[in-house]
Amino acid sequence: MSNRGKVIKLNANENFYGCAPEVLNSINHKITNVNLYPQHSGRLEEILAEKFSVSPQNIVTGGGSVRVIDGIVQTFVEPDEEIIIFDRSFVAYQQVAKSHRRKVHLAKQNNFVCDVNNIFPLISNKTKVIFIANPNNPTGTIISDSELELLLCEISPEILVVIDEAYFEYVTDTTFPDSLSLQRKYPNVVIVRTFSKIYGLAGLRIGYAVLEESLSEKMKQNRIPFFFNLISEQAAIIALKYENFIQECKVRNYTERNYLYSSLKDSGFNVIESQANFLYLSFDDEQEKDLIFEKLLDREILICNLKIFGQDKSLRITIGNREANNKIIECLEAHNS
Repeated sequence: MSNRGKVIKLNANENFYGCAPEVLNSINHKITNVNLYPQHSGRLEEILAEKFSVSPQNIVTGGGSVRVIDGIVQTFVEPDEEIIIFDRSFVAYQQVAKSHRRKVHLAKQNNFVCDVNNIFPLISNKTKVIFIANPNNPTGTIISDSELELLLCEISPEILVVIDEAYFEYVTDTTFPDSLSLQRKYPNVVIVRTFSKIYGLAGLRIGYAVLEESLSEKMKQNRIPFFFNLISEQAAIIALKYENFIQECKVRNYTERNYLYSSLKDSGFNVIESQANFLYLSFDDEQEKDLIFEKLLDREILICNLKIFGQDKSLRITIGNREANNKIIECLEAHNS
């Protein structure tokens, strides 16, 4: 890496277009106060509650969605209780469970799609939490509204279903669930979201959950003090004011996602159709996968080699702009020619 120039970073599903410019202006005004401890005002919870037509007591904020997920496991999963997740899903679920010494069962995907029917055989009287990333990371596929309701109808209301919607703002599929409506209908639903993706604030670590008030209260009792830094809360509040920027990012992502997907598909790659801001490539051979990764890196394009997450024959590419996508296409077409 040291001999390479400026690398196009497409490995972490960050917003390629950054954050709204107004957020940066707001942060600059806060920097002069870094000698002060942050004072959590509750204003972010109030704004989110108004946006989603819930009470501020239904919102729990934290230092990124992973910290919120950690709080869920710490608060609700006893040492002898168990967690269910899908294989090929967000690696943090297993990492958090392991850090708390909680047992995890893996539900299989079918053709890179999370199938709720594969969850049912794993449920026991020890099951406490089911984590579902929707859209799923790293495959980008979704569970539909009808599929999710099937799960919620069948399981015990004592089992929490945590729907991780880190990428929901990018979704264009009309079958995607209205999770807020489901949460009102099923109090065991917990929705986790983040400002790290489409809002472009990954470096500031801001996440939140929407959940039933009694569950929210329990999580807040376990929350450590100073869970935001001085800048994070202000940045999130400002970011929520500029929905036009978010919509522009969504449209750009949709256009470039379709463009890159079609180009890779036409070139013969096994690429999975995505509803997020990334594409998942599956290979029959690990050596070919590694060769593709290195070829792109030689062109100063860094993507995610999913081997670090236990997926030896897969790559994930964050959606960039047209220039970045054309560089990827040019490189991979040359590989296949």
